[in-house]
Order: sequence, then C-alpha cells, then structure tokens
Amino acid sequence: MTTRVVQQHHPDDINYSLEDVSTDPDAFEDKLSDPTADVKVMDYPLPDGDVRVLYTPGVSGTADDLDREISPAQLEEDLEPMDPTSRVIAIWLLQFFTEMQQEEQENGSELAIYKNLEIKRVPEAINHVSWNGSATDVAGSLMSNLILRHSLPNANHRTGITMAQTYLEAAGANFETPKTHTEEYEWREWVDPYIIESKRLLTVRRHNLYFLTLKRIGCETVRRKHDIEIPLDDYDLDMHYHEAWEKYAELHEAHCIEFAEELATRGGVGNLVQEPALSEEGFIDFLRTENSSSETE
Repeated sequence: MTTRVVQQHHPDDINYSLEDVSTDPDAFEDKLSDPTADVKVMDYPLPDGDVRVLYTPGVSGTADDLDREISPAQLEEDLEPMDPTSRVIAIWLLQFFTEMQQEEQENGSELAIYKNLEIKRVPEAINHVSWNGSATDVAGSLMSNLILRHSLPNANHRTGITMAQTYLEAAGANFETPKTHTEEYEWREWVDPYIIESKRLLTVRRHNLYFLTLKRIGCETVRRKHDIEIPLDDYDLDMHYHEAWEKYAELHEAHCIEFAEELATRGGVGNLVQEPALSEEGFIDFLRTENSSSETE
C-alpha cells in the first residue's frame, strides 16, 4: 500500500533519525551487511516510486553520564580561549543545564540527553548575534543563534526561550513567566506553535535536498517524533544545500524575533518591541550578576 508520509525518526526507535534517502532499491546494503554499522533502513512505497531511507543513531543516556565523562578541568579548558561575552554566556548555559538536571532529579527522574555537550560552539553562535535594533530584535537573535548551534545535549528550545526572556529582563522587563523547565505552565498553548515551527525550520534546513527527493516521488509529509508534521509543499526545497542552510537560518531568526515580540507584549512590556536594544556590554554585566548569584545559592 502506498503512503505519502515518511518518518524523520525510525518508528521503532526515535533515537535513530533520517540520515540519507535514495531511490536505488539496493542502497545502503553495504551498511546493512557491515556488523559494525549501527543503522536502520526503511523502504517506503510512495505514489511515484519507492524510496529507501537510512536512519542512524544519535547520542543517548542521561545528564549524569555527562557528569562522569566531562571533568571540570575539561570545561575550563573549553571556556578559557573564549572571548568575554561568549564565556559569560557559556557559563550561564552550563548553570541553566545544571538547574534543569537538579529539577529532574527532584522530580524523581533523570534528564535525558540526545547529543554531546558542545560548549565550544557558543562563540560561533554569539558571532552571529546582531546587537542592533530593538530589544526584542536582539532577544530573538540570541534565542535563534543559540538554538541553531545547539551547544547543550538537551532542552535546546527551553534554553533559547529562557535566554530571550533573560535578555528582555535585562532590558527592563519586569514580568513573571515560567522558565519552561516543566510541563505545568499556562503559556504552553501559545508557546508550543512557535517551538513546533522552529523544529520544522531546523529540520528543513538540514535536509532540504532529501526532502526534495521525497516530494518528487509523491511524499507530502515528513513526520518528526512527537507527531510534528512537516508539509513539504509549505517549504522551498529546490536549492543548493548551502543556500538552504543560510536561508532557513535567516527565516529561523525572523521567527524567533516574532516570538520575542509576542513574549514582550504578553508580558506587559510591549514597548520593548520599539525600545533600542540593551548593549552587549550591559547584557553581559547583567548575566555576570546572575551567574554569581547562581554560584552562591
């Protein structure tokens, strides 16, 4: 029976995600016959032809596994060469991750991980942040670029959203919204669509050419884990990989700025949509104070 839906994550194990696509019926046989290759393959009968999809695993485990694998000395070695702005933000990220880990433990569970800690990527993210424009422009730019570089092993969107909120607070906002650590918060109904579209943009950014192949043989939807559907007709796929990488990064930043504007408006500080941005130096001073407070608690 034909289908018009292809899974981004393997239906039997969501730790395996789409890595390659081929219309060759014998594709990936070398990997399947290699006992050292950890892969899964699925065949999809699409309306205009069959396609094979290769799935490969990501990192799995818990944050406690990271604690055993990464020493404080290694973290300090990673932080030492960073510029002052990146270093302060990296320390904030690590403290935020620790807070989430502690909260999960208090709730009787462990914080799962699905990628390696890549704190070295923070300078790359910060180098792409624009500190000009309005306060919400910068909040959205920070949020987007931290999400795009994904330096933490989990909670990518929670981290980005909380960074946007923290910047708005530094810029003068005085509102109480949840830090999105847990599921119990009133604003989930309006926040979730932003997170879902962000995940769609990130996935298309990585896989535009694979998705173009799928679309050309009749696939209408790629379905991510947690039933997030990506309607292929809604996205421009027909471009070079490098062009898509840049285009969808720009679209993602615009999307996050829109989120920051709604966050400010809903928080009663809609003036920050027009107010000039807080300077990089001013924000880093604010974060230094937050970092120091966290260390003394």
